[in-house]
Amino acid sequence: MLQLELLKRAGNEAIDVNPAFGVDIKLTENGSDWLWAVFSVFALSAVIYAALFVYYEQRGVNLHRFAIAAPLSISLVLAFSYFTMASNLGWTGIQAEFNHQKTADQAVTPGIRQIFYAKYVAWFLTWPILLYLTELTGVVTIGFEALAERSSFFELIHGLILQITGSWFFIVGLLVGSLITSSYKWGYWTLAVFAQFLVTFVVFRHQLRDLVATGIKLAILILTYFCIWLYFVAWGLSDGGNVITVDSGHVFFGILDLLVFLVVPALLLATAVSLGAVPSFAIRRSGHHDLEKQVEPVRLGNATAANHNDTTQVVAVDDTAAHDTVVA
Repeated sequence: MLQLELLKRAGNEAIDVNPAFGVDIKLTENGSDWLWAVFSVFALSAVIYAALFVYYEQRGVNLHRFAIAAPLSISLVLAFSYFTMASNLGWTGIQAEFNHQKTADQAVTPGIRQIFYAKYVAWFLTWPILLYLTELTGVVTIGFEALAERSSFFELIHGLILQITGSWFFIVGLLVGSLITSSYKWGYWTLAVFAQFLVTFVVFRHQLRDLVATGIKLAILILTYFCIWLYFVAWGLSDGGNVITVDSGHVFFGILDLLVFLVVPALLLATAVSLGAVPSFAIRRSGHHDLEKQVEPVRLGNATAANHNDTTQVVAVDDTAAHDTVVA
């Protein structure tokens, strides 16, 4: 009996400690177990990236530091989000539009569904970092001289801002739509689809034309955006259409998150550090340059002409020139 009690205490108690009151379609212990598993994966990856980041910070390897910072930040945010959802926190109750999922004791028809807004917050924070890492990988692998022939610095910034803004729009659109009970939620879903369509166009146009994405880089890009479009399907089946259970929705979103925010950043990181090099202008240099000038006073005239004109003039003298040269 004591052993059974200890095993019970060692199990997942999140649903009991943080119960979901006032909802009909909600997370179960099995769903919480899946969320804890995903949290463990992201937490482990965050620890690994943190160790690598500290190691390369000490060594001063610029490209590795710049590249690793992105997946490290993504893993930290996703671990935070999945810890929250696995603990049955970060949610609100919204009456579903359709009655596909129902319970025997639901108070209203359709029932109240548990909507986890914590995942939308995580996407809002991590999507710009993923876009930054994708851009960084393309820039460092193509070479600065080749990139300068195809695009300018302001075009790169302009494109990245458009990508980030469009991604934020699609995430906020899905979040707002999930919090609406009426059919108007599909209007926000449609706007989110339109925004992501524009982002996809900008990304592929820029990657194929300016950054010449081929081979492994193109394969990573196709995988990323194939998964991104599946987010709309997952939303329509879960938070939007109430077709699948809350647990099934977390499984769908969890698999997509593991692919987009764990596998893809790892592939981008490996591509960047193996094929890329940081442009020389982006690395901070210390010390004096060879052509640096120093300023020193030189007295004009010689001893015999001192009585006629004892003027002191400040001129620039090259380091390589002799200091005893008299400027006429």
